[in-house]
Amino acid sequence: MKPHFALLLALSLLLLLAVPVSAIAPVVQTGGEDVDYVAFDHDLCPGLVIHDHEVYTYSMTTFFDNQGNPVRTQIHVVGTDNFYNPMSPDVVLSGHFVHNVLIDERTGEWTDFGVPFHITVPGYGTVLVEAGRWFPDGRRVGKQSFSDPKDTEQFCSLLAGD
Repeated sequence: MKPHFALLLALSLLLLLAVPVSAIAPVVQTGGEDVDYVAFDHDLCPGLVIHDHEVYTYSMTTFFDNQGNPVRTQIHVVGTDNFYNPMSPDVVLSGHFVHNVLIDERTGEWTDFGVPFHITVPGYGTVLVEAGRWFPDGRRVGKQSFSDPKDTEQFCSLLAGD
């Protein structure tokens, strides 16, 4: 009986050594907001002030090492944009968005990705989209309507009530 017990004990210890040491459990924070604000810092649509009534929820998860130091944070935001011009309040351009941010807490570097703007209008198709990945050094990979004069003109024209 002792040899079996010794073998079982040896296997148990071997398995314990093979299991990686677990880090401290991640911390998850959730919330949401319903905000209305002037949407663009730059003069996207000359002569128009564009507002966004934005409703969103978020989940922020922070991961830690064994010493309790944060090593990575992930933020996931889902919501709806409702762009409008106060001079033509009956025209509202709405669209669903998803935005993610990854932060390396050790270096401070971050990366954004997702679709933070996506507005489609029946008969026009997509009139505003920003989709892809954005890096701390300013590089962008994806589609951005703000750099497309046709997209911008169409978006502004609709908000002007034309």
